[in-house]
Amino acid sequence: MNPYRISLVLVLWAVPASAAFSAPPSPMASHDDAVARYREHVTTLANPFMEGRGSGTRGNELAADYIEFWFRQFGLAPAFPVTETAHDGTEVVTPRGSFRQSFEFGRDTVVAEQSLAITRATDDSPVLFADAAGDTGAFQALAVSGSASLEAPVVFVGYGIESGPPGHESFSSFGEGDDVAGKVVLVLRFEPLNAVGKSAFTDGGEWSPSAALYPRLAALAKRGAAAILVAAPPGVDDPRSKTIETAASTRRLGRPLDIPVMMLSTQTAEALVRAGDEQGRSLAALRALADAGNGVIPLNGVTAKVLTRIDRPARSSANVAGVLAGKGSLAKEYVVIGAHFDHLGDGSLGGSRLNEEGPTHPGADDNASGTAGMLLLAERIASEYAALPETANARSILFMGFSGEEIGLVGSRYFVRNSPLEAASIYAMLNMDMIGRLRDSKLEVNGTGTADGFDAILKPLFDSSGLDIKILPGGRGPSDHASFYAGGIPVLFFFTGFHPEYHTPRDVSRLINFEGGVQVADLVQKIATTLAMRHDGLPFRETEARAPVDHGALPGADPAAGSSVSGTRIRFGIMPDSYGDTDPGVPVGDVFPGTSAADAGIKKGDRLMKWNGELIDSVEAWTEMLKQHKPGDVVTVTVDRDGKEMVLPVTLRARSSGRQ
Repeated sequence: MNPYRISLVLVLWAVPASAAFSAPPSPMASHDDAVARYREHVTTLANPFMEGRGSGTRGNELAADYIEFWFRQFGLAPAFPVTETAHDGTEVVTPRGSFRQSFEFGRDTVVAEQSLAITRATDDSPVLFADAAGDTGAFQALAVSGSASLEAPVVFVGYGIESGPPGHESFSSFGEGDDVAGKVVLVLRFEPLNAVGKSAFTDGGEWSPSAALYPRLAALAKRGAAAILVAAPPGVDDPRSKTIETAASTRRLGRPLDIPVMMLSTQTAEALVRAGDEQGRSLAALRALADAGNGVIPLNGVTAKVLTRIDRPARSSANVAGVLAGKGSLAKEYVVIGAHFDHLGDGSLGGSRLNEEGPTHPGADDNASGTAGMLLLAERIASEYAALPETANARSILFMGFSGEEIGLVGSRYFVRNSPLEAASIYAMLNMDMIGRLRDSKLEVNGTGTADGFDAILKPLFDSSGLDIKILPGGRGPSDHASFYAGGIPVLFFFTGFHPEYHTPRDVSRLINFEGGVQVADLVQKIATTLAMRHDGLPFRETEARAPVDHGALPGADPAAGSSVSGTRIRFGIMPDSYGDTDPGVPVGDVFPGTSAADAGIKKGDRLMKWNGELIDSVEAWTEMLKQHKPGDVVTVTVDRDGKEMVLPVTLRARSSGRQ
């Protein structure tokens, strides 16, 4: 039996009694029934048992099982073909054989084997360290590690900093003629410390760009190091000094290097130092020397034997889709109702907004709320279709849960490029992403300009919805509808707005407006059924000529945060106010404390208009501007504040990814 399916049964015990499952009614008797059902779906998908539903994880698979279970209950047909090999070797294709569409995305990092031992000149018997279990133990290979088996002398390189940040350029961990080629190097995490364990490079004690770990590792590899051992400096005032990073926690640190890279516990590093320092100095004593930049210190007589074997298998996830068959002359055309069900897992998949990697990110609003809306509509519209007369004409409806949205619209893009449906047969795509935090009845609907005739169709439905709807014509934006828009398909995107809990561990079910989520779903249902039974065509229309949005650049990864997808190295520190704003500039929806933007005095409600005097055409254009800079650069940003332009100097700070 599939262990995931067994585990799915167990999740029911974790759901509050008020959200216990019941068999699907036919059709729902009241609005209260719909709210109860919607609540069930949200609280289950955002339950900690789902582990944040990160793409390629166990929790993501559980969520896919959950969606497929309800598709089957609603009587939907599988959407995807299955190819099997018969006994005679021929391939047999079942056109509608599976609810799943698997796709690959990137590669995982698996530490298949690792070991570390040291030998002292005064003692022939090696000291073998036990590898770490989780974030405890003696050592652990990091995700950037290469595979190798080697034995080499050990040298201490302090912080491994080539040159300090502005104002401290003369600082270096290396003296003239220092050579680490062919050596196992022991390097300290962070950067030189002051008397209270904070950065000696900054006035406030926060880490400077020099503390970034990966550039130092890459520089040591370039100097010819045979292997790198990383340790936290004694006395540092940073909670990360208490744990050992792992391959999982450093997935986004940088490109893999060709040499072994391990992180040591402070105790292991202490043992290594004391084994080889001729003066009997401690790691703390060497740290004091490193704080002053005293060059490379050989650990005489100590040889390290290092073994790492790193596998990098392809990672995979799956979209889940079910078909509600249409009727009559329109049955071969489709309306797609979609929502992404993946989220950030522990925050390392897609970008924890405040760099809070580690805790589960439940993703109640993003996007258990939209997935719950999609499931609610699958149940309701299936009942509605069952009651249609045989003579009715209605398009088929494809209900779809996308995975891989948080890592760059991977699942929806794969579907559009590998769809079992002809693109021409898809009449329109309706996307619900973050519909769970309706406030003051305000709803944003993007994509109203992506089809000729949308305005006339939508206006009466909007007017009767009881919602205060902000209409945005653009079809792009960092959610799955953008993949369909790029494929020439009319789209609508429903969104109730950002909030402080977005992409944090605090996006939990108790903050969801369940009544509001159903109110949004009511509107989507009316639009979907109107489109499904409309006889006229719906010609696609381009709404903007700019390049598609790189999802990793905004706003979940915070374009300023510099995710690995966006390619930026700085954290500017704002959240754009809207997915679909088409006016020039970047509307500021929030400013994060302790960032470049906050330091410069940029405020919520401002609009970034110019960057070093150059007009900012869009959020996408601004992201490209960010990519051209490095930490420490000073730029002038022109903002529009209440109709008045202000020019502010901004010192760009490094992205604090939690990996100094």
